[in-house]
Amino acid sequence: MSREEWRSIVNGSNTPVEQSCEDSRFGTVVRALWPDKPALNLAQRMGVTERNALQLIRGERRVTARAVLVINTEILD
Repeated sequence: MSREEWRSIVNGSNTPVEQSCEDSRFGTVVRALWPDKPALNLAQRMGVTERNALQLIRGERRVTARAVLVINTEILD
């Protein structure tokens, strides 16, 4: 049984539960790299808006190749 199925049973609803910030693996990595203002740091390195970076961190958007490149560069430096 998947996590989403379990949540729908617990919540008593058939609609999917929105993914929280804690469920985004990408967001976890970003917050581990930059604990202070993770969205701002990611946005500056990617060359996107802070809002776009926050959506990536929350899992509201798919992670782009540019985002992965920024994370890999930061880890390897």
